[in-house]
Amino acid sequence: MAKYSPNKLQMKIVSLLKEINLSFDDSYVVGGILRDIFLTYNFLEKLLSTGHTKVDIDIIVFNLVENKLKKILLQYNLPFVLLDQERKIYRTVVVEKTANVNIEFTVDISNYEDLSTDISRRDFTINMLAVKLEYFIKYLTTKEKKFITANIIDKYGGVKDIKNKLLKIVNPKVFTDDPLRILRVARFMCYGFTPEAKIEKLVSKSKHLLKYVAKERIIEELKKIFNLNSYNVLEWLDKNKVLEEIIPEIKIAKIKGKNSKFRNFYFHPEGLWQHIKLTYKKTEYVLSSLKRLFPQHYQVFKQNIENKIYLSKLAALFHDIAKPLVVKKYQGRIRFFYHETKSALIAAEILQRLRFSNDDIHTIKLLIENHMRIGNLCHSKTLTERAFLRLFRELDDNLWLLIVLSLADRYSYDSIPERVKDLKLKEMPKFRKFVRLLLNKFIEYKHKKSLPRLVNGHIIMEKFNLSAGPLIGEILRFVEEQQLLGKISTTQQALHLVERYLKTHNRSNGK
Repeated sequence: MAKYSPNKLQMKIVSLLKEINLSFDDSYVVGGILRDIFLTYNFLEKLLSTGHTKVDIDIIVFNLVENKLKKILLQYNLPFVLLDQERKIYRTVVVEKTANVNIEFTVDISNYEDLSTDISRRDFTINMLAVKLEYFIKYLTTKEKKFITANIIDKYGGVKDIKNKLLKIVNPKVFTDDPLRILRVARFMCYGFTPEAKIEKLVSKSKHLLKYVAKERIIEELKKIFNLNSYNVLEWLDKNKVLEEIIPEIKIAKIKGKNSKFRNFYFHPEGLWQHIKLTYKKTEYVLSSLKRLFPQHYQVFKQNIENKIYLSKLAALFHDIAKPLVVKKYQGRIRFFYHETKSALIAAEILQRLRFSNDDIHTIKLLIENHMRIGNLCHSKTLTERAFLRLFRELDDNLWLLIVLSLADRYSYDSIPERVKDLKLKEMPKFRKFVRLLLNKFIEYKHKKSLPRLVNGHIIMEKFNLSAGPLIGEILRFVEEQQLLGKISTTQQALHLVERYLKTHNRSNGK
């Protein structure tokens, strides 16, 4: 068997850890990375195989001296980040970024006075594991798991709980000490862990404390949950009323969407909130079916939504949230005029309060505002190429996520008995066919958009003796549109088009 040889990044990490081990007494690796080593076969290989990953290593040190740690990090030209002065918690980050590799090791180093006490303060038994730093270093340099398994400190049966996929606690104040752990329960459930019964009782008692948790911490956990298959976890969060502690606005859909005089017009037996949850569920169905739905464009589709799954889930949660606020009877029919615009505004307010990034807010708002648009195009009797072009220009790369949301919204109705037959035999086959056509046109649009411009502003001004101004921009946009529509393909054709455009422009301005 060939001897295992760590890569350059691993050797840098190993060198840093050796220095910490030599400089401080009784250093241990604790928590999540040990859990993942027990949980994952060939952990190191899988960790670095994708080239795009983040790794967290938690180290505890007896009698940690801040200045000594600073000197070590300075020696390695690594950042020193103070997380908690009083509890002596520090961080550094080791990064390797190239065209094909983006690996980030986050190393948290903190002080401890008593090992047993420190371990028992951690959230779940699966994270109450420790191993001396020297053995962890040997594991990194040899890839031999025996250095971990033979030397693991496991006072609370965490290894057994990992094997049995059980989530257990030791400290009854686990959620009052840090309410964010409620969302960590949800995240571990996404990986197949089952919480013990008393966890649910403590969650019910402690969920109101989530309002005191920093919003940045909450959104990071939510993003992790929503990036995973999490419909069953969403149901658990809903059953325990955790979600409405974070997003009280969903009560609009849960109460008014169920009990209003217009309830029957939300179609689903349990009302609007059921439709929203089923749209979330069907979002996961669509994402898992991309290869079957779009075999020709599966790889490019997958690449364009990578790391954006949480955006589609958030859009699903909020896409109809304003319906109870706009519902009215019009000409004998129940209508929800402009609910997509109102829902987008409510979503933006929620996301701003939770401190999502401006980019995330813009994307989700755009998806919600346009979530009916593909369906409207599908059923339009006067569909034009310009309508496709407008959609592509306005959505651009957000169209991938809009397709997911649009399909999920329609699939959500397959739980309504009276809709199933029509949905299966007529509506969905027609809609899927249209979406494939739409996607083909979008791929063609992206290709044409990448082509060089047929003319630029300088050429137009010189050829037609024009000065710089708004008119030049108008002409360039018009020429680009005609190129994207396939009406022109050469510079000569573009110049003839500009000439005609100017004649029309001059006539309308009386010149």
